[in-house]
Amino acid sequence: MVKQAYGIIVPLRNEAAMLPVTVPKLLAATTGDSARIIWVCNGCSDNSAAVIRRLAGSAAEVIELAHPGKTAAMQAGDEALGTLFPRLYLDADTWLNPGDLAGLMKPLFCGRADLVAPRLRFDTTGASALSARIGACWMSLPYAQTAAFSNALGLSSAARALWDRWPEITGDDIFVSAMVPGHRKLIVSEALATIGMPDSFAGWIRMRARWLRGEAELARLGLSPARPPQQKSSLLRQMVTKQTALGAWAFAAARILASMAPMDKTTSAWIPDRPPAGHPF
Repeated sequence: MVKQAYGIIVPLRNEAAMLPVTVPKLLAATTGDSARIIWVCNGCSDNSAAVIRRLAGSAAEVIELAHPGKTAAMQAGDEALGTLFPRLYLDADTWLNPGDLAGLMKPLFCGRADLVAPRLRFDTTGASALSARIGACWMSLPYAQTAAFSNALGLSSAARALWDRWPEITGDDIFVSAMVPGHRKLIVSEALATIGMPDSFAGWIRMRARWLRGEAELARLGLSPARPPQQKSSLLRQMVTKQTALGAWAFAAARILASMAPMDKTTSAWIPDRPPAGHPF
């Protein structure tokens, strides 16, 4: 339980199928906390806003933006929270358990860090066997273990003051990670977030294409993502190990095929690939 006040911003677009899973989990995780939650629907063509109000109550703070764009939604959430810090930017398909949320926010309250993120795990429900193997490969790599600041980002006021408005980019997570000095970033090992994953190999190619696009956008801003040592050697070891070879080769193939795909020119295609509505993921 967190007694000090903090804010949570949940940007979302067309998440009506996922919200019955994640909204109750977020409410449960913040029970007893002084948490102000802002849901920001941007460019939704479904009834996401109505679903949130039904699940969280008519008093739920829901912002509805006409045009899609994740960073625009995050900016709107920032403006709604005003001076309330620290704050958590939480993807709409991600959840933490109550104790995990308290553990995640603690380093921000005590000043130990300016950027925090939990450990990540994929929920493989509804995903193909190959997709699950690719996910297991990614989760075991050094990047996922030490540098994956994504899905649930906790920021202090000092971190958020490092830039003015959110830029119109795809890789909001790697942008934040590149802006905050390494000694002020922390993966909180005792906090675990459950996240969605692509349901197929084709979904991994699309996701990898977005990652590559995000890195290209970051480079144009004069920034670069974290590159943990031993990333390539760790992948190579998996590729020559019988138990992990299939997932590792598929992971590498998805990266190659993604690099060959035409670059999406829009800035709003940030909805993750996941199984059809009806599956939790």
